[in-house]
Formats: sequence, structure tokens, C-alpha cells
Amino acid sequence: MTKAIRVYSLMIILLGFIAPSVIYGQDINMKIGLRDSIKSEILHNSRKIMIHLPDSYSKSSKSYPVMYQVKGDTASMLEVISTVNRLALGEEIMPEMIIVAIETVSGKDVWPTDTTTAKGVNDFQAFFEKELIPYIGKKYRTTDDRILYGQSTTAVFTLYTFITKPKLFNSYIACSGAFPFCENYFKEISLKSFQQYDKFNGQKIFITNGLKDPLIAQVNSLQQMTDFSNLVKEKLGNRVAYKYLTYENEGHVPFHSLFDGLKFIYQTNEKK
Repeated sequence: MTKAIRVYSLMIILLGFIAPSVIYGQDINMKIGLRDSIKSEILHNSRKIMIHLPDSYSKSSKSYPVMYQVKGDTASMLEVISTVNRLALGEEIMPEMIIVAIETVSGKDVWPTDTTTAKGVNDFQAFFEKELIPYIGKKYRTTDDRILYGQSTTAVFTLYTFITKPKLFNSYIACSGAFPFCENYFKEISLKSFQQYDKFNGQKIFITNGLKDPLIAQVNSLQQMTDFSNLVKEKLGNRVAYKYLTYENEGHVPFHSLFDGLKFIYQTNEKK
């Protein structure tokens, strides 16, 4: 089996873990917030997004941090909202935030395997930087505190963005992190980018894997993330706040990843 066929086959499997829900309730505005779309000149198409505003948004004039979920559907958005509200309103260890989820994402947007396939990912990255983030910032009251959250294939994009454009976001959460069939490419770009270590100052990254993930044997994700962790520690040291967490009884896309990731990010802030 060629590398291209292996990548394509695994892409179909992984996208299944984050595929949009087939049922969209008509009351999405009550449960989640707003559904919008952006006509992208960079991507040459329109991208659907969901936007959740904190309950306090209409009652105050303050600005809010923003978490961008690389790919989200109604069900996953509700889980994200529940997690954020628990930490912000229940445990009060983080601020309320605006949540933006992109509904329409393809494999070529998020999964670079080498320099030839990186163009699509770089375009998607540019969409965030030059179109989506400015659009949200213009339309809503936002701070400069931004989090990028990806899971499964979109965790690849999350890691890629941390490596290549670390200042685009302040914090990164990669759930089921891996470099599927692109480990050598990611090592190459990491070594090159980490030479400019000053641009990583103050950044935070949280990565998870479940030890019962059936895909571990196929893509060797545990060893990949262990090696990546060692590389980050060696090249960047205390310039970044970094944590790699594995869950003994969890499979693909561990359930507690976002909760633990947000706690790590904001408890790290408190220690500064």
C-alpha cells in the first residue's frame, strides 16, 4: 500500500470521529448561539461557522478571549460550551469566553504530510490569520487571548500551527495528537522553527492521547508525541508551558482532554 493510499484511508477513518452531526435542531440559536458563514478569498469558498457568546456578553461591555475549535458540529459545540461554563462559572478558574467552531473542514485543510501537501494547510492557516480572526474581532468584543483546539485530524493542524506560527494563538490544545504518516516532515519543520526560539516565549500547548486508542499501533502516536515532547523540552525549555497527558482507560479523542487542557492553560497563567 502506497503512502498516499494509507493517508487517504486513515483520513476517512479519523474524519469520522469529528464528522458533523446529521441532526441539526432548529433551536440552535437558543442552545448554542449563532450560525454564520465567511466567504473566503484565500480558500475560494465559503466556510460555515458557529459562534457562542457568553451569557454575560449582552450584560456587560467587557471583552472576551476566544477559543477556536478547528472543526465542530452541534453536539461537540455543546460539549465545549458545557466544559467552558463549568470551569468559568462553576470552578471559576478561567474567564468566560467566546467560542467559534468551523463546521466545514476538509482533510487538505488540516493534514500536511510533506511540503507538497502543506499548501492547503498554509492556506487554511492564512484563512484564520487574515479572515476569520479579524472577522470575529471586528464583529465582537474580543481580547488578544486566543486558544486553538483540535482533535483527531484537526489536532495535526493544531500542532502544525504551534510549530510554524506559534504567535497566531496564545494556547494550543491537541486532543489525540499525532503525526500520521508525516513524522519525518514534522520533525524537520520543528527543528527548523525551534531555532527561532524567541517567537515561542510565553506560548502554551497541551497534548493528549488515550492508551486504548485503536489507531496507536497504526500511526505510532505515543512514541511520536513522546519524541516531540522531548524535542520541545530540549529546544524551547521554559520558554513554553508544555504538557503531554495520556489517559489509561480512554480511546481516541479522550473525553477529559479539553477540561484538563483549559485547566492547565489558566492555572499556568495564575502561576506567572
